[in-house]
Amino acid sequence: MLKNEREQEIIDIMRKSGGFISVVELCKKLYTSESSIRRDLTALSNKGLVKRSYGGAELINNFSNISAFSIRSHYNAEAKKIIAKKAAGLIKEGSTVFLDQSSTAFFLACELLDLSSITIVTNNIEIISMMSRTKVNLISSGGILSHENRMCLYGEDAAYIFNNVYANYAFFATKALSDDGVIWDFSREEVIIRNAMLKNAEKKVFLCDSEKFHCHSAYRQCTLSDIDYLISENEKAQEYSVFSDKLTVL
Repeated sequence: MLKNEREQEIIDIMRKSGGFISVVELCKKLYTSESSIRRDLTALSNKGLVKRSYGGAELINNFSNISAFSIRSHYNAEAKKIIAKKAAGLIKEGSTVFLDQSSTAFFLACELLDLSSITIVTNNIEIISMMSRTKVNLISSGGILSHENRMCLYGEDAAYIFNNVYANYAFFATKALSDDGVIWDFSREEVIIRNAMLKNAEKKVFLCDSEKFHCHSAYRQCTLSDIDYLISENEKAQEYSVFSDKLTVL
């Protein structure tokens, strides 16, 4: 979690500046000394959010390595909690639910702890660990532990489970949603696993906080016309409703 408001301000300024900014520019914008800015950038670098470079820093963006789950789960947590509560409202007792390896799916899992008759199928190790202490019916996908995302199981074994189970809902989150309604992600392996989830789910639900709007990443997942729900934390998501008549935006 960001330790102070200035760290969050630095992240916001870097996003608006295209991802890179110099120490001098940050000092001018924040009316802060160079030594203080350098300490903040070091702290953000240690959290995996920025990469230090000569004279400034670069925001670790959609094409960068996936941050540790502990970092991702704290980043933009309030938005993810709002999204999770909205998504949980769709799920009825007795449902079978796919949850992907995202931190947003983990927040959704936290909302489902008391629904003892649902079945959760997931490749998210953090969800598996948490649900092992509940009465929820749980199916682990198995598979290979990702080197980039240590909470993700992938590969043929993981895909096999999702290819051979039918779910009422598939909930997933990715790195980016571009202006043309295309959903993108950083990891090709994770895209492949999600494709198996989406193929075998009655309803497909994309969990996307508004900071991922108008962004790209490396690999195409699907489009908004392929899903049934887009859930975000605020009304900005309504701009994407034009891409599909069947899309419900929450």
